[in-house]
Amino acid sequence: MIRRVYENQHGIITLDSDMFGNRKRISTGQKSDKRLVKWYEKHFDEEYEKLYDGKFKTVKESFSNFTLREYGNMVLDLTSDSRRGYVQTTVKRVFKRTCDFEIMNGKKFGELLISDIKSTHIMKWQKECGLASQTIATNRAYLNIVLQTAMNDDLIRKNPVSLVRLPRRVAVKEKTFFSEDEIKQIIGSAKGQLKNYLQVACFTGMRGSELIGLKWDDIDFEKEIVRVDTRIVGGVEDETKSRKIRYIPMFKQTKEALQRQRVFSGLREYVFIKSKGDHYSTPDSIRETYQKLLMDNKIRHGTIHDLRRSFNTMLKQHGYPEDWILEIMGHMDNDVNRNHYTGKLTVDMSKIGDIAL
Repeated sequence: MIRRVYENQHGIITLDSDMFGNRKRISTGQKSDKRLVKWYEKHFDEEYEKLYDGKFKTVKESFSNFTLREYGNMVLDLTSDSRRGYVQTTVKRVFKRTCDFEIMNGKKFGELLISDIKSTHIMKWQKECGLASQTIATNRAYLNIVLQTAMNDDLIRKNPVSLVRLPRRVAVKEKTFFSEDEIKQIIGSAKGQLKNYLQVACFTGMRGSELIGLKWDDIDFEKEIVRVDTRIVGGVEDETKSRKIRYIPMFKQTKEALQRQRVFSGLREYVFIKSKGDHYSTPDSIRETYQKLLMDNKIRHGTIHDLRRSFNTMLKQHGYPEDWILEIMGHMDNDVNRNHYTGKLTVDMSKIGDIAL
């Protein structure tokens, strides 16, 4: 344990210790002299405890009876400025689910006093919550924010989350990528606005939230460019996930679909509209219609996001430059692009075989 008495830069005797978990340097308020320094060295423990209680006990007592749920909700609200609105809603929902987990004898995790939470509680939650390892990792990050703040507030000596290893990751489920023939089949099976929506998705690589946020002001038929600067999440307009504006070249397939959609939606502001003419607040209903289309036509199951992956794979398959692909996909580097958005590529070996030596 650290027990150090020293003179700070203002000539004041200061006590330095990790007696209560976190290392704290506390000023005594006394001007330094050799006799007094020796006295504090002799009576260090009792004097440090007095100073510590005087400085931190009020905070500690005010939160001593807080449950994980009460303290956690307070911390997550106090840190909400660092998150987007819809992210904060998600964080609070996820934290509620964690608090609702039955931790022991019918008692919920969130009902435990913040000071009573142990590493074994974290281990039990991780093992029995029934979530995938990657989801546990995400959810535990929010739990870590709460318990790390509790440690900073001296409510607990150690953060139990930091003492527990993450669960072993299971094999990542293979992502779905549609071949060019399957894409033709999907678009050929669709009708009306759904056909236009899927065709634009297949040949722009836009996210579902970006497609429902697309406005006619974002479409330039003369320059053949689609500007992507907005998405709609939970009914709220927001900037793109990467917080950057993207300009996607308009392939002929995209242009054909948008021209058909222009006739369908008329003078309305948004490109894709509901039956009453207003815009979608979520891609859910389109996704459900799309998945029914796949089922009815005996096409293997997939999501709208799989069309984005398929678009990325087509661009790579046809030799488009990597930097250009990253730009229009809205990715910062190729690791995400390669690991999560590229399907199986085939190579024409005959082109190398034709090189004359």
